Amino acid sequence: MKILVVTPFLPYPGVPHAGGKLVYFLLRTLAEKHSLVLVSRCFPGEERNLGKIREMLAGLELVPASGPVAAGSLSSMGRAAGSYYRLTRKAKEVLSRETFDLCQVEFTETGVFWVSPRDVPTVLTCHDIISKPAFRRYVASEGIYRALHWGIWKVKQMAEKRVLSKFDHVFTLSDEDREWAERLYPGVSLGVLRYPGGLGFAGLPRKEVPARILFLGALNRPQNIESVRYFWEKVWPAVREETPEAEFWVAGGGLPRDLAILMSEDPRTVLTGYLDNLEEVYKSAAVFVAPILTGGGIIVKILDAMAAGVPVVTTSIGNEGIRAKGGEEILVSDDPEHFQRDVLALLQDQESRKAVGDAGRRFVEKAFNAERFAGTLEETYKKMH
Repeated sequence: MKILVVTPFLPYPGVPHAGGKLVYFLLRTLAEKHSLVLVSRCFPGEERNLGKIREMLAGLELVPASGPVAAGSLSSMGRAAGSYYRLTRKAKEVLSRETFDLCQVEFTETGVFWVSPRDVPTVLTCHDIISKPAFRRYVASEGIYRALHWGIWKVKQMAEKRVLSKFDHVFTLSDEDREWAERLYPGVSLGVLRYPGGLGFAGLPRKEVPARILFLGALNRPQNIESVRYFWEKVWPAVREETPEAEFWVAGGGLPRDLAILMSEDPRTVLTGYLDNLEEVYKSAAVFVAPILTGGGIIVKILDAMAAGVPVVTTSIGNEGIRAKGGEEILVSDDPEHFQRDVLALLQDQESRKAVGDAGRRFVEKAFNAERFAGTLEETYKKMH
C-alpha cells in the first residue's frame, strides 16, 4: 500500500518526546511493508535529522514551524495554530497530486483543520482524549470556577467530537481512552493501538544507586510541574527524614525558574536539566515516581521505567491507561501518606524493588510489544482498503 502519514512532530531516532517516538516507530513498522510519504512540521534545528528518516520514505514534505508554545502567550498559540493549518494544507496538496491507498494522521490537534479526502480512507491516532482532563478539572472545581470549567470542558468536548467524526477510524492508545471516547462520541469507529512500551529501554542492565528516586519528563508541561511540586512538597520531606541518604533526581528541561531555585536549596535534590541520553538515569534509579494528578491516557515515562526494570510508584490516574496490577507490577498511591509509605518500602527493601521491577518489566513486554502494535495496524488497514 501507498500511505500518506501526516504528523505535527518530525519523527526521527532520539526524538525527545513520547509522541515523536511513537510516530517514528510507526514509520519504521509501516516501512517494512508499505511505501510511505511523510508530511510533517519541522522545528528549527531538526533539519539535521532528515537524513535518518529519508531512507524509509518515498517522499517527504516539511512545514516550517516555530516553538515551543509558551503557556499563556496568545501570539505563541496563534503561531502554533497557523502551523497546524499549513500542515493540513500541505497534506491536501500532496493528496491532490498523488494517489494513495490510505492516510494516517497523528494527534487530534492535526484534525482541527483537516479536510478528509473523498476517495482515500483516513485513520487518526488520538494520542490523548483532550476533553478528559477538562472534565476532571470541572468535577474537582467549586463555586464560580465550576461553571467556568464546565464551559471549558464542553467546548473541548464539542471540538473533539467534530475532529474524530472526520475520520473513518480512530485509534486511541489505551483501553481507558477508548472507553471514554465510546461514551462521549458514539458512532465513531474506534480501536486501540497499544504503544510499544520501553522503546530503547527494555532490557537495560541495572546499575542501581540504592537510594536514588527519579522523576523524568518535559518540565515545561503543567502536568509535570504539578507532579514534581506534589512530590517535593508533600512526599519528599517525609522520605528524606526517614531515609537521610535518599536523593531525588528530576530529569528534564523547562522547570520554572522559581521552583528550580527553591529545589536547588536542597542538597539531596538533583536537577539534571535536559538530557540527550536517558539510559543512565533509568539504569541508576532505585525507584521511579510519577504522581500524575491530571491528564491520563498512556503515561509513556511510566512504561519506559517499567521496561527498564525500575519499580514505579504512581497514582490511579497514572496507571489507568496502563492497567498494571497494583501491588505487584506497579505501586499505586492516591494520597501523600500512602505515597510516602510505598516509596519508603521500596527504598528500604532491595528484594521488593527487584520483585516489583521485574514484574513490571514482564507486564510491559507482554501487553505493550512491537508485534501486537504491528498486527493491529495491518489488521485495521486491511479492513479499510
